[in-house]
Amino acid sequence: MGIVSRIAGRLSYFLDHLARWFVVALMVLVVGNVILRAFGSPILGTIEWAEFLAAIAIGLSLAYCGAQGGHIALEFLVEKLSIKAQALLQVVIDFLVVVFLSLSFWRIILYANDLKLSGQVSLTTKTPYYLFIYVIAFGFLAYALVVLGSMLDNFRKGVQR
Repeated sequence: MGIVSRIAGRLSYFLDHLARWFVVALMVLVVGNVILRAFGSPILGTIEWAEFLAAIAIGLSLAYCGAQGGHIALEFLVEKLSIKAQALLQVVIDFLVVVFLSLSFWRIILYANDLKLSGQVSLTTKTPYYLFIYVIAFGFLAYALVVLGSMLDNFRKGVQR
């Protein structure tokens, strides 16, 4: 395991634990709203904040899911190839994924900047959207780092064999 993989692994682990706290906050918000609604005073903007918290939790946990190999893989097709061919194919796939995630990160940042400049806010709580979109973009960047580490490790495997 290379240094990029180790850094990406630690970062993804940290972001996943951070995402768990946002899920806890989401649960507290929803349960608190249900309890307060019974007393006639619900929390205003609960739906918006639930959406924001869910988006943050998903964005921050993407990298850890990738680090654990939790995304879709078509291994039953690839396992019939030689180990060197498997490593080479995985390097090509990882390279394409890194390019896609990097472009996605860049475009999401541009989108967040546009929202910031236009001053778009949520309807009920008047919360700016761009803050949450920056967090999601960072999640994409962390996921790209995880895949980059995987690509470098697979490249080393292919060269060594």
